Amino acid sequence: MNKKKVLFLTYNFPPLGGGGVFRSLKFVKYLPEFNWEPVVVTTKENIVGVKDITLLNEIPKNVSVNRASAFTPYFLFRILKKIGLTPVRHYLDLHFCIPDKLIGWVPFALKKAEKILKNEKIDLIYTTSPPHSSHLIGLSLKKKYPQIPWVADFRDAWRENPFREVKPNQIGDKIEKKLERKVFNQADTLIFNTKSSLALHRQKYGNIISNKSCVIPNGFDMEDYKGLSSYSKDNTFNILHTGSIYGIRSLKPLIQALELFAVRHKKNEYKIKFIFIGYSINKNEKKYAASSRVGHLFEFRNFLSHSACLTEMKNADLLLIITGKEEVNVMIPCKFYEYLGANAPILALSEKGELTKILQECNAGDWATLNNPEKICKLIYKFLTNRKNKFSFHPNKEMIMQYERKNLTCHLANVFNKLIKS
Repeated sequence: MNKKKVLFLTYNFPPLGGGGVFRSLKFVKYLPEFNWEPVVVTTKENIVGVKDITLLNEIPKNVSVNRASAFTPYFLFRILKKIGLTPVRHYLDLHFCIPDKLIGWVPFALKKAEKILKNEKIDLIYTTSPPHSSHLIGLSLKKKYPQIPWVADFRDAWRENPFREVKPNQIGDKIEKKLERKVFNQADTLIFNTKSSLALHRQKYGNIISNKSCVIPNGFDMEDYKGLSSYSKDNTFNILHTGSIYGIRSLKPLIQALELFAVRHKKNEYKIKFIFIGYSINKNEKKYAASSRVGHLFEFRNFLSHSACLTEMKNADLLLIITGKEEVNVMIPCKFYEYLGANAPILALSEKGELTKILQECNAGDWATLNNPEKICKLIYKFLTNRKNKFSFHPNKEMIMQYERKNLTCHLANVFNKLIKS
């Protein structure tokens, strides 16, 4: 049976590393098993950003990867910051980088995509964001090739993103409002990565998206955990956080809880260690942690390859996730799902919402709100004292497997199949 072809437009793709890469990479990895052949358009290998070259090995050898140039302002922004012109940098960012700093990728990627569409029989077009400028390519292609179905995937929300710096009614916001509405209008199917995000956008856009939207969450790949090494540990209770601490995320609620812990459980204070691994951990948060009463409990490490990071997850005693207060309304950090796959207990510092519901359904750990240092302190002590009882952790593996990447790719393939039939 001949595979159907999907033109797969994604800026975040290996050798780029970081959390934004895995959704696209795993879809590309598993789509051929469901009779879909991805033809990828992405950025050049030497583009600015954190790299994880080990991920290149996961791209199927027979998948065509077409790399487009990108004109980005990062070099200019670094110079402006270095010479003390940060306000100029922010002004340029807010007024000229619309909808984002990677708008300079659009014309190059569009040219690559149009060449592929002329030379190959493409059954479906798929764009994923962020960067949300990727969907502008989808808009252009839909106008030129209206007969080809277009799926727009939102790994994160666009204008409803709590990390977004553009203020309502600024020029940039007004332009993005029109662009977002155009994408929602013109795309044949919209995919959101959380139920809460879909609900929020349905409330906002109503009939425009109601009948053509679905949810495919982020997930974890069981194959990634095979063959990971275990290592002998001392008596320290290692609590691991991977990924970014920036924007609306803060270490302050955790530090307040640890200061309580140090007073109440002085004998246990030096039995715990918090390890943070990531390329984007706010410098001010690091300084705040170091200068606190419990600064000696923190260890910050640089970015690791995905495999090395998963090894640390598998060997951790407890996995920590910290969200910003507003995140609960629209997003779940993708590391949460990899925590589920790592088969270690999870402590979530989060407001009540979709993340905490999944955590409870999977029986994968416990949680406390950000403004409750008392409960955070108690939970840390609970996990520490339960460490000796090896049979105290009983995750619901059937529920967890809902978030396995191959199963999620099957869902995506079904969305594609339904769309081309209709």
